[in-house]
Amino acid sequence: MADEESGEAQSDERVSTFRVLARQPLSLDIGSGGIHELDIQGVSCRVAVKPAHSDLAKRKELGGTTLAIEFLSDPYLDLFEAARAGFELIEDFLSAITVVSGTTFGPSELLQVARLDGADGQNCEFMIFMPLPLKHWHEEISGEKLKSVRGLLAHWDGLECGHRLRRAARLYRSAAGNVDDIDAFQEAYIGLEVLEKPLASMAGFEKHGTEQIKGSCEKCGHEYVRNRTTLVGVRAFVHGAIDTEKADPDRKADWKLLNKLRNDLTHGLVDENDLGEKPQRGLTAAMHYLHHGICVLSHASNLTSSQYRLARGGIEYVLMGRYRAREWPSLSDWGQVVDTSQFSWVQHANHDWVPQITFNVRGLEDLEVCVGRLTKPRSTASMDDVKPTPIEHE
Repeated sequence: MADEESGEAQSDERVSTFRVLARQPLSLDIGSGGIHELDIQGVSCRVAVKPAHSDLAKRKELGGTTLAIEFLSDPYLDLFEAARAGFELIEDFLSAITVVSGTTFGPSELLQVARLDGADGQNCEFMIFMPLPLKHWHEEISGEKLKSVRGLLAHWDGLECGHRLRRAARLYRSAAGNVDDIDAFQEAYIGLEVLEKPLASMAGFEKHGTEQIKGSCEKCGHEYVRNRTTLVGVRAFVHGAIDTEKADPDRKADWKLLNKLRNDLTHGLVDENDLGEKPQRGLTAAMHYLHHGICVLSHASNLTSSQYRLARGGIEYVLMGRYRAREWPSLSDWGQVVDTSQFSWVQHANHDWVPQITFNVRGLEDLEVCVGRLTKPRSTASMDDVKPTPIEHE
């Protein structure tokens, strides 16, 4: 009996309590409020839902809901993994609500992740996500670039495939501004599909979207030809050759990545959590070929390049730290450990314009904090991918 109790105590020591905080733009009331005990993906968790405003008129005008989730897991779990896990559980919760009630949720925002552990349950490690929004493009659209813009628009008006080029360009624009790599990849791939007909014609195919496959009956040997649905034009364009055997190995690898990722996502063949960096690599390749295809078909090959850099959103900063606490506040009252302001831009004597943010520390015991920036997308980042950033104190 003593051995069993000892083993149970050791098992309890191997778990820590994690909390994740998220914001939803839609204001929401759930039941009579309070904390909801749920099982999601086999994880026992507690969820607290709190409208951002107590006044009903403000809820209708400004919206906003914060959602906090608490669950147990391996104490050595990377904080980024814990953040992704908790955020996914919250998204499942909201998705189930939509299926039941038709609620029109917008994209949720991940705010904070924290872990409470230690011999006395007093050590709290936390991370606050502070993405620097990209609201101003860094360069002026020059007169020379406006000339190219006029050329593109004129070709879209004059070419037979102009309507396809317009739609492909709109998908390219939408994917460029979409910070979700998976969603952005699917938009870019659809853009390539839109260009299938003109790309097939440019490559010399009589038909677009199909290829003939020769075969023979196993029993009688009768030969036959069947049509298989395939993006022959897009494939040839990505390969840089009609004969796939003569294609550049790197371009063949690009097509394999694009085609497999599209099939995996469209048909749900692979869980998104198992895709790793494939969505980001696939998005970069899809955007490169989509941009190249739009320019070539618009008679603007001068806008193409063998090198392609994918512009994404603003820099992702994180505020990391730890402090001591006898216990956490109630889940329904749990908010950001350190209050942060919105980023503002100030002119620096040596570094031109720099982002500025203020912190409000609320009497936390033994608080230690530092600011870092992510060197990889949050979807695949770990604590090793946080690079300390230089800061100046006022």
